[in-house]
Amino acid sequence: MSFRAGLAAALAFAAAGASVAVAQGGGAPVARRAQLAPPVIRESFTPLPCSGRPSARSTLQEEGCAEQRILATDAQINALAKSIFSLLADDAARRRFIAAHHAWLLYRHADCLSRSDLFEGGTLAGVIDAQCTADRNAQRVRDLRTFASDLRRHG
Repeated sequence: MSFRAGLAAALAFAAAGASVAVAQGGGAPVARRAQLAPPVIRESFTPLPCSGRPSARSTLQEEGCAEQRILATDAQINALAKSIFSLLADDAARRRFIAAHHAWLLYRHADCLSRSDLFEGGTLAGVIDAQCTADRNAQRVRDLRTFASDLRRHG
């Protein structure tokens, strides 16, 4: 599965609602809110290796290096999201944080696909998409660090 297709599938899954059906005593299923949990990014692509000298990499190696950056920054985002989630005052704030996270993922995906459209159909499209995603993730890490710091200071 390509990076782009995998990301689209992951976003569709992540955007699914927070309700689950539960059977009660043999009766019909009843909708119930799922336990709130911090959002977690799980990429669905199999990362390519990052190898070669930066000035002599093929497009596949460049894409692999960007994918490795994505995975590293995903881990940072997930850790920060978990920390922020525990600092939020109540479930309403947690739901807003989850909604913001999902909206950010949709933005990241749409923005990076748009940027890669210039090279649609070529091997560079995947590189541009992956590099853009890694760059958006790095900015998200900075933003979440600021948010966590603000919550600790003022929360």
